[in-house]
Amino acid sequence: MYQDYTVRITFTEEGTGATTYEFPHVFQSDDPKEGMKAVVIPGNRGDGSIVIPGGKKSQEIVIKGKIFDEDGYKDLTTKINEMKSEVTTNVATLTMEHKEGVTWINDWTYTVRRISEIEFSESLRIGIQEYATTFLVIAY
Repeated sequence: MYQDYTVRITFTEEGTGATTYEFPHVFQSDDPKEGMKAVVIPGNRGDGSIVIPGGKKSQEIVIKGKIFDEDGYKDLTTKINEMKSEVTTNVATLTMEHKEGVTWINDWTYTVRRISEIEFSESLRIGIQEYATTFLVIAY
């Protein structure tokens, strides 16, 4: 049975007073796919391979969403500037939760760092502005 969920992704910066930013209207989020870096040497005679473990793979989380204006260009510009100042490149905690009834349920939490500029599509800030930001997971 289909059930509608409200999802929020929260960015909480560590250290400097723990500022929190909730991403508006997220329509896509990549969940990290944990894996390992390994060197696989296939056997040239018989069956089997040699596997040399090499640690965990670097993981990225890409969040895409939309910012809607409530009061025209000035409001949209204010929201874009707020996102730019709140979502820093400092180490932070990124949390995804969904709402069931009145309870927020945690889906995942990772320690991350933003690794690129926040991208804003070419919408000329009229009505709706799409955004995308990429985080590198630095602790599981």
